[in-house]
Amino acid sequence: MCQRLRALLPLALLAAPLLLALQLWPGAASGLRFTRARFEQGAWWEPVSSQFVHLSLPHALANAAALLLLAWLLRHGPAVRQQLGLLTGAMGGVALLLVMDAGCARYAGFSGALHGWLGGALALPCEPDRHICSSPSVKLAGQPLGVDSASWRRALLGLLTLKVGLELAGVTPSPWDFPVYHPAHAAGLAGGLCAAGLMCWRQFGRA
Repeated sequence: MCQRLRALLPLALLAAPLLLALQLWPGAASGLRFTRARFEQGAWWEPVSSQFVHLSLPHALANAAALLLLAWLLRHGPAVRQQLGLLTGAMGGVALLLVMDAGCARYAGFSGALHGWLGGALALPCEPDRHICSSPSVKLAGQPLGVDSASWRRALLGLLTLKVGLELAGVTPSPWDFPVYHPAHAAGLAGGLCAAGLMCWRQFGRA
């Protein structure tokens, strides 16, 4: 088995406070969030920068906590560079949605990226480096005894996809006191899955 990189959890321990610091820094949240009027006037970076800031401190706290939780759950998952690739794909999916959805006047938040990160990691039965799409040995923290890794991942991915679908259908009440742009969850998930598919395609191309 190839040696895995285990730097993701420490990275998350740095990234979570960064989300909070950007929220608390005077002017950062309002200046970096996506505003369609500013974007159409040339603020091309906002579809990406808006994903690092939030609409309120509770919003930032919720996503920072989710970031740490996912980093812990996926600490035995794909290698760090693959997980960062999944995050990049997820953020790309959200950014593309913001550019294309003329009905979205403003946006801020990291939850779309988190959905894509988790979904992509669940879609990859990864043994990093050598057998990215073939190993049954990768386990998630909290996996029930007696349940094989592939079945556990498929079940969780199915539940995540169902959650996003119900959100888009408007049948799930929001537990939050801040507005949630549910299409970003779907776009992030799609981006993470596309990144996972690209990783598999590249690996099979080398075989």
